Amino acid sequence: MARKENGDIALLDSHLIRKPSIWEVLSNEKYFKWMLALPLIIVLLVFMIYPLIFCLYKSFFQVSLSGNALFIGLDNYRTMLRDTGFWIPLGRTFQVTVICIVAELLIGLGLGMLWNRDFKGQNIIRGLILMPLLVAPLILSIVWNFLLEYNIGFVNQVLSAIGLARVKWWDPQGALYTICAITIWQWFPFSASVLLAGLKSLPKDVFEAAKVDGAKGWFVFRKLTLPMLSPLIIIITLLRTMWLIRLFDPLYGTTRGAVNTELLDWMVYRTSFVYFDIGYGSTLAIMSLFLTMIIGAIMFRQLIKTLNATN
Repeated sequence: MARKENGDIALLDSHLIRKPSIWEVLSNEKYFKWMLALPLIIVLLVFMIYPLIFCLYKSFFQVSLSGNALFIGLDNYRTMLRDTGFWIPLGRTFQVTVICIVAELLIGLGLGMLWNRDFKGQNIIRGLILMPLLVAPLILSIVWNFLLEYNIGFVNQVLSAIGLARVKWWDPQGALYTICAITIWQWFPFSASVLLAGLKSLPKDVFEAAKVDGAKGWFVFRKLTLPMLSPLIIIITLLRTMWLIRLFDPLYGTTRGAVNTELLDWMVYRTSFVYFDIGYGSTLAIMSLFLTMIIGAIMFRQLIKTLNATN
């Protein structure tokens, strides 16, 4: 009899206890953090994970214009490694990456040290120097294409007006360096702003102590300033490397990959959307991503080492 009464009480309690609603469950601290991250997860799945998997899948096929796909395994990768048309744009890509990063860091560090002092109009100058970053790279490259035109370009008009010879900015020997100059001009404010912020955050007592000890300017820069800024320099190098490997807009607005300026990302575009070789184009895109990930992993590891050494 007692067991029956206990069972009736338990059954009554189960009816009286209200089950929590879906909103109460989701608003619980345990699940709410995942609710906040859900929109980002959906965006990543739709716009990054799915295209990446689809691109990797297509790299194992030979796709015709009709849409028919023939599985060929690793043949696209073997073709890529034997293709001189792949290695030449890849070499140019690394060349442009090195030139642009070195120039941007040197200009950015020089301007950062120059601006790391109080002077009249400093905020206006710092604001104006950021203007190139506010313009879309494609629009900027189109404007520079007109400015550097041989016959009617503004730059050559100025050179002629002061008695200098016109320059063929887009000839096969110098067009790649013109692309580098346009890219450097647009992106050196990024390096300058980051390094200026780093210089502003350096502890002043260390430099005052070095000055009291009689340390000269070059010694202070080489032994104090540069090591303290090394984490920021690595971060700038890492970000710019990832962006420069995928450099596309300056080419589209100027040479369209002609006159020895074809880079890796332009080769991906030309192979996939001009020649409609989707399989081989996907292979090139996967290789571009693979190289970016390797370089990013190496530099991230170096960044961690540098941060551990400075702390």
